[in-house]
Amino acid sequence: MEPTSERLVLRHLPLAARLTLALFLTSVGIGYFSALVNLHFQEASAGQALPTKDDVVAGYHGKTQLSQLERLLTTHPSAPFNGQGSMRSAMTLQRAGGKAAALKKKAKEMKLKLDDPKDRALVEKAVERDLDGERQALLVWLHGGASKEAYEEDRLPLTGDLAKLPLTSRFVEEGDNNERSAKIKSILDARCVRCHSENVGGAGAQYPLDKYEDVEPYTKAEGPTGRSLRKLALSTHVHLLAFSLLYSLTGLILAFSSYPGLLRVILCPLPLLAQLVDISFWWLARLDAPVGPQFADLIRYSGAVVAVGLGLHIVLSLFNLFGVRGKLVLVLLIAGAIGGGYVAKERVIDPYLAGESTSPQVAPE
Repeated sequence: MEPTSERLVLRHLPLAARLTLALFLTSVGIGYFSALVNLHFQEASAGQALPTKDDVVAGYHGKTQLSQLERLLTTHPSAPFNGQGSMRSAMTLQRAGGKAAALKKKAKEMKLKLDDPKDRALVEKAVERDLDGERQALLVWLHGGASKEAYEEDRLPLTGDLAKLPLTSRFVEEGDNNERSAKIKSILDARCVRCHSENVGGAGAQYPLDKYEDVEPYTKAEGPTGRSLRKLALSTHVHLLAFSLLYSLTGLILAFSSYPGLLRVILCPLPLLAQLVDISFWWLARLDAPVGPQFADLIRYSGAVVAVGLGLHIVLSLFNLFGVRGKLVLVLLIAGAIGGGYVAKERVIDPYLAGESTSPQVAPE
């Protein structure tokens, strides 16, 4: 490799140029962290910071043996509120109809006052449990074969552990010997048909759910639900153009560092190469099982290589831009960032994830 003295290196650039490059690299790092936050809201299960193996396989290969109705009722509510995303939030206080009446009735049952903030929080939590119980009752009905008889009679017996299922009172029928039944048709009418009916306007009217014959097709197992070809093509286009330019710039900056030539040859193109591999796994994940899910699982690792490569571009280049005093400032800034990140994790991130995993409320989009 050529000796350092015969070529331009980062340390030889004017201070203005080095400061500009340092801020660019810092901005890239913050931007990539923001992308990880977006990844959490778009693809990770509730309570998980980043997508798990199951999340990735479901996202790129797809879930099988699920009906569309079950998928819509189980997908995390941060997904788009439509037929391809999630309808789970229709059974939360954010979207469910009759919120005021439900809160007033529950407050009366619990002998609490809605004008007291602490009491109101308890009442809202109880109503959310009841609403999620409606969703659970529908899932029980689906898992039992989506019986037409249970639908038309508006009566699904709640036995065993389900006998204690929290459920909105107007959707419960009390029988002899404290037997309880869920009113499946009434739940669907209140939470779904109010939008999905031929008698209402809007996009939902195109997919009516007024009667059992309308609902039945959505109770049948559908094929894999991974990313569509259209969405894959769009994501591929964006990543190969925008991100390739970004990784090329950070790689070129590192290429003009004073590190050994072999290290630069390996690290500079690493995120670009890893991204190509990562995107190839997206498409290969569409193959039939068991091959498709295996490629989908590899996406986590190829994505991690991209992240590590970019991180090395940023950190190594930053330290190569400045002398001893500049490096000391960088060490102090990085230490401060790590300390701030730890405090944020303990006080903000971990409590948020814990609440997200237990609360049926919709996550902010």
